[in-house]
Amino acid sequence: MWGKVARQVVQRQHAAATLPWLCRLAVLWACAAAGVEGPLATRPDAFKPIQGQPAFTIPADSRLARNEHPRFLLTRDDLSVLKARLADPRLATQFAAVCRQADRVWQAEGGVCKQALAWKLTGDRKYLELIRSSPEFRRPNFIPGWAATMDLIWDDLADAERRELSDLVAQAITRDGPLYWRPTLPLMAVFYEGGGGPHDAVFAARMKQDFDQTLVAWTDKLNRWAAGRGGSDMGHGYNGEHAYWEPLTAAIAWSHGTGLDYLSRADFARYESAFYWYHFVPGLNPLTVEKIGVTRTADDPSAVTPAHCGANHLLFLTFTRERDGLGSAWMNTFATQEPNWDRDREALGRFLWWDPDQRPLDPTTLPATRLFPISGHVVMRSDWGEHATFATFRCGRFGEIDGGWGRNNADNLSFTIRRDGPLAIDSGPVHGQNTQVLKFNGGGSDSGVPAIGNYGRQTIAHNAITFGDGEFEHADWQGQPTGEIVRRGGQSVPQARDWWTRWGFAERPADFTPGRIIAYRTHPRYDYAVGDARFSYPPQFGVEAVSRSFVYLKPDVFVIYDRMTLTDPEQRPCWLLHSLREPQANGPEAPLTPAETGPQWLLGGQGRMPHPRPGGQVAMGGDGFTVQSGSPGQAGVGWLAVRTLLPAPADCERRRIGGRDHDFEVAGVQYGLSDEGYRLADDPYAVRSTIGLLGWRVELRPKAPAHRVEFLHVLQVGSAGQQASAMAATTSTLTADTCRLDLSCGGHRYVLTLNRLGPPGGTISVDDASQPLPTTVEDNLRAYVADPNYAAWRTDPRYRVVIDPRREEQDR
Repeated sequence: MWGKVARQVVQRQHAAATLPWLCRLAVLWACAAAGVEGPLATRPDAFKPIQGQPAFTIPADSRLARNEHPRFLLTRDDLSVLKARLADPRLATQFAAVCRQADRVWQAEGGVCKQALAWKLTGDRKYLELIRSSPEFRRPNFIPGWAATMDLIWDDLADAERRELSDLVAQAITRDGPLYWRPTLPLMAVFYEGGGGPHDAVFAARMKQDFDQTLVAWTDKLNRWAAGRGGSDMGHGYNGEHAYWEPLTAAIAWSHGTGLDYLSRADFARYESAFYWYHFVPGLNPLTVEKIGVTRTADDPSAVTPAHCGANHLLFLTFTRERDGLGSAWMNTFATQEPNWDRDREALGRFLWWDPDQRPLDPTTLPATRLFPISGHVVMRSDWGEHATFATFRCGRFGEIDGGWGRNNADNLSFTIRRDGPLAIDSGPVHGQNTQVLKFNGGGSDSGVPAIGNYGRQTIAHNAITFGDGEFEHADWQGQPTGEIVRRGGQSVPQARDWWTRWGFAERPADFTPGRIIAYRTHPRYDYAVGDARFSYPPQFGVEAVSRSFVYLKPDVFVIYDRMTLTDPEQRPCWLLHSLREPQANGPEAPLTPAETGPQWLLGGQGRMPHPRPGGQVAMGGDGFTVQSGSPGQAGVGWLAVRTLLPAPADCERRRIGGRDHDFEVAGVQYGLSDEGYRLADDPYAVRSTIGLLGWRVELRPKAPAHRVEFLHVLQVGSAGQQASAMAATTSTLTADTCRLDLSCGGHRYVLTLNRLGPPGGTISVDDASQPLPTTVEDNLRAYVADPNYAAWRTDPRYRVVIDPRREEQDR
């Protein structure tokens, strides 16, 4: 596949080249020998190291002090370098695309600085006039395209134009201005005039503020969140956008403006390719991420790349600086999936920063499992093939943007599983676009939409655990309700002030996180992770301890073991699994009576009303159930079989809830959608993002209240024609201290012994080779020394953003 992708990209580049073939051959030969020079920022040693802690300063010999333009994305010397890059037909092709895209009135978000660049390199005045004639020309904006364009044409503007634009920028950053609360360091760095401008005192003060908040504090926070793996403080699964390009463009602008190396401090930017690539579900056409956060749609360009406000162009700067072979493979794949109306969409970034001689790596040679320790999730797969088993497990921090519930799902301890399509899904609408397209009832935006705030972002929408049926509504500092309600025994993203003392803290700990991966190991035969989510639940729900051990026995078996201690045994825990297709019990089934389901309501266009079609709940007998992949109206070839070992069948009750008008039901209330929306249940828009129209969930509870509760499940996936033999043949042995499972899968014999008391852990034996399970996070690949790609992982720089050899040595 990867050879085909590379050939497609090269064919498209060469087909658009206009140089004679002999000239192209000569240039390519020369480029291969000498390499293609890139702009200043592509060289890691281009800027002076920062001595000590970052401090706001404008060196006297800097471009900022000299008021030399350009100095944001490019420098004056870079323009000469770019003209030289035009001699390479591969880059000339990209610039031709830039010029084609620039032949229209300038827009800062979509056009970035294409018109300005075309003007500077061709001298064709039409591009400059396309900027001047734009309604956005006199409308200052914080997105990078506006500042980058003004920077490139600064010396070409009349004095009166510069004064007018400077006045407008100064007005925009006042307290009542539209940019007052936006990060504006690149904008300030463009309009500051070396100390002699009429607004320079204001701009310098604002630069100091944005330097401290964006370039230092936010960058440091993002570096901690990425932790050498990727992710941001915008929330688990929230892909790209502001938390990528805002601090990165600040680092580029300040490095160019001062000559100091703030670009190297933006460590978080190194890991974009690995963060995205590991979240892609099998198939890769179209590129689709697993929906495990507040993502608009799972195959949207802004979900599978940073995309927002031209951020994809910045990727090529990082790829070249880091010699990132995975990044090249990622963008090459993305390029083959361009729609006809958006051809060569990354041409600007490729022309500016791409090294066409840098070879992409083959992503199928990468390790199949990756931990993201701070955001707290593990992505696992059996292999990189189209029909691979794929799973995620989540327990970590909630994002910190927007305050309150923010852009988060209350989804700690949740998991997803795929095999030839979605099986155990992350359900529910989570973005305002979802509810608009699919015609959900009720107004509002994002979490204010009833189906999002009351279902999609609640724990009940995820494959996690809830406790009891209680609710909790947060209050503000005056004791007034905020409208942020925890539904049906779920988790809470914000914390109330009195929770800290109830949890045994004097005050909020500086390093507080509601969920944590407390143990982890990846191994060629298995993956193991343990999540602790005690502080994810309101203390009122009586959760004294809750942990989940998630074990993946490769290639197709999962063991999920939950341990809970309750201060109030009446708060019975509920184990959840969601699916697009209706689960089938392996025992008798019976619809629940109205007395068993309780009152049911429908939130329709006229508000809440008694449900006109009550029901939608079925008792499921036996010790398990099976789910097919596919969509509600079209079965797939994949399947998931689930068997409950604890509690025993006689000690638990299992039911499924869902189907039409019950698919988004919480505590008897259906947060529903219109008939028009249901017609899209099999549409790729709903299915790829596993929103769950006509979907189902299985709920499992112990029958009797207890202070200590355990759930133990074995799950197996497969495709049509295969049997769930490993799961069916699993034997379990319980003692007071341990539970032991014996099973075979993938041609190997496993004995898994899990601790029932004390810290999570135990032992695992694979083909009679036994070792203790980890009790801490072992974030390394030491078990893979026999892998044929192991040497390349450690020595080939193209792998460095995925596997840092220094980190591997530290973890040994």
